[in-house]
Amino acid sequence: MAASNYHPSFSDENADVVLQSVEGTSYRVHSLILKTTSGFFRTMLSLPQPPDAKVPHEIPVGENDSVMERVLRMMCGLEIPQWASLDEAEAAVELIEKWDAPGPLSLIRTTATSSLFVNQPLRLYGLTSRFGWQEETTVALIFTLKFELLNGEHTDKLHRLSASSLLTLVTFHESFKARFKEAMNGALFAQGNQEVQICLACQRRLDNNSLWRLLKEKLISDFNRRPLGDQLFMNMWGWPEATACFGAKCICGRSYYDQNGVVNNINEAIKLAIAPVATLS
Repeated sequence: MAASNYHPSFSDENADVVLQSVEGTSYRVHSLILKTTSGFFRTMLSLPQPPDAKVPHEIPVGENDSVMERVLRMMCGLEIPQWASLDEAEAAVELIEKWDAPGPLSLIRTTATSSLFVNQPLRLYGLTSRFGWQEETTVALIFTLKFELLNGEHTDKLHRLSASSLLTLVTFHESFKARFKEAMNGALFAQGNQEVQICLACQRRLDNNSLWRLLKEKLISDFNRRPLGDQLFMNMWGWPEATACFGAKCICGRSYYDQNGVVNNINEAIKLAIAPVATLS
């Protein structure tokens, strides 16, 4: 085999196995490394060889260079280039599973919560939940809260999930929404939620106590669309419900609702929705 066919990082003449890619590139690797890092190769290379077997053993593996090189680098302890996309990682995982190589899989796990991957949280969740990586799955779940799951935009990604993972994801979102709604209907907003509201300045009964409830319904609806809550206030200031609620005043001149106090309490409601997530990790 011509030397030009060998990958420059895998051309050690002392290596006793040559792996061949789809593109025809050859990778010289020591059988000891393959046996100790891959269950697939450990089984293959332990099989009895005929007396006239070639050394080095030439094995066509039917994989593309782009994936094969990266996985072999992991297995051989060589420098690994940064991931360019989640597609690259998923392709590597597919080969790692074929080769039963737990070491490279653990290396991928260490990068699972990098910004490159969390920008595609549904796909990341599918990967982390598949392998039972609990801490990484929790991170992925939190980032999925920026999506409205069932609006039709994410159907293809949801179809890739196992039934168990899909149920966990939907339950996680619904629990977030339920906790936020409970907080919005609770003691944080006792004054606005009570049937009869009294002006704290003059003790008059307020004529219209529905303004907060309309705003609250709008807040809950917006939170349900994006339960991460990170854009709630950005959206709220453009709503007529917010303008009406915070602009309403008693005849004595006191505002019905303290805007700063309401904003602080909404933040607390979001925190109450988030708080139980710690129990998942």
